[in-house]
Amino acid sequence: MMNNKRSLFFSMDFLLPAILCLYTASLYFSNRTVVCATFLLVASGAALIIYRTGCGKQKLSRPHLLVYGCLAVYAVRAVWLLFGDNLQNGLRWVDTGLPFILFPLLFQYLPWNERMLKTVLLFFVRFTGLFCIITLFSVAWHSFQLPVSIKEWLLYPKSYPFAYTWTNYDHPSFLCVIYLLALPVSLYLKRRYRAISTIEIITLIVIETATLAFTGARVGFIILPVLLLWMLLYRISFKRKIMTIGLPVALAGGTVIGLLGWDNQFTSRFEDPVRIQLWKTAMASIKEKPLLGTGTGGMDAVLASPEIAGALGYTEPLPLSYPHNQYLGEIMHFGFIGAAALFGTLAYLLVLAFRKKDFLLQSLLFILFVFMFTEMPLDSHKGINFFLFFISLFVATIPLRTDAGVKTQ
Repeated sequence: MMNNKRSLFFSMDFLLPAILCLYTASLYFSNRTVVCATFLLVASGAALIIYRTGCGKQKLSRPHLLVYGCLAVYAVRAVWLLFGDNLQNGLRWVDTGLPFILFPLLFQYLPWNERMLKTVLLFFVRFTGLFCIITLFSVAWHSFQLPVSIKEWLLYPKSYPFAYTWTNYDHPSFLCVIYLLALPVSLYLKRRYRAISTIEIITLIVIETATLAFTGARVGFIILPVLLLWMLLYRISFKRKIMTIGLPVALAGGTVIGLLGWDNQFTSRFEDPVRIQLWKTAMASIKEKPLLGTGTGGMDAVLASPEIAGALGYTEPLPLSYPHNQYLGEIMHFGFIGAAALFGTLAYLLVLAFRKKDFLLQSLLFILFVFMFTEMPLDSHKGINFFLFFISLFVATIPLRTDAGVKTQ
């Protein structure tokens, strides 16, 4: 009996899901933690694939189209070093983008099965709940230690960045997209495996909403309501026509409400002149170099240019290295020619998600597309590792999943 337990512990049926679960947990912590977890995942996964291939247990099939698309995205970042004026800075961007070539290829050849997938997704949801609970306890503890009232904290959350400092990471927006993904994943687990209860999903919604409010992740307040609507449409199985119409109507309604404007502390969070200046600078750069852009690592010099800031009517440039918008930043960095690789790959993923009726991939892409309006997640450690991990996971496991059927096991 002891031998059986020992063999189970050291078997890949246990070790591989454990490493994958560990990786999902690492996403909530500092970049150094994520990099270490990435090395462990890639090294162990590659060793397993090499072993299985060498023993004849696995044959390597032709790479998925996602692999080629992500390889093209990474190749642009490498080749465009030739057009940049700061090689050292450019190499940093290339180093950050390594998951583009590692994750899609690795995940395609891992020996996936439904038990492994269920284990990883269930751990991700449960750990997300734990993360939010600890964050809220951190808010309560710091509110007494500072001291500061809960009302004051809710009105000015950016003034109190203590709620998530226990993670050793300092950006609430990059954290919020991680725990928001847990909502559609939890609904998927409930419908397919009955592994999550309705009470758990409701609890997760409540604590995530509270976490958003106390951390001041503005983009999360945009993603959450539409994501909940998307989950509702998926849950009650509306016809495709209603799903197609319902989401744009909800978005239009939210836009109208936003345009009407409520003059209070909550909506004032969305007034961001810093981003407006960054976007104007990016558009000015695009007009000057529309085809090839600034080259890899070259956008820093443009954003820091006093001449460009002055020409746009600003007294001084902002001390930031990217324009906080993936759409503008991609074209600014690599021109329309280089940006075609990323936008083409994302378009392919969108078509795949809807053609396969893949609720999980659809939800992830929605979060990504909204997030790309306010950040450049595909040019930072936190964003690349999170989105490439789950994109690669969802695409690799499409043959195991179908949203049309619901399992009860």
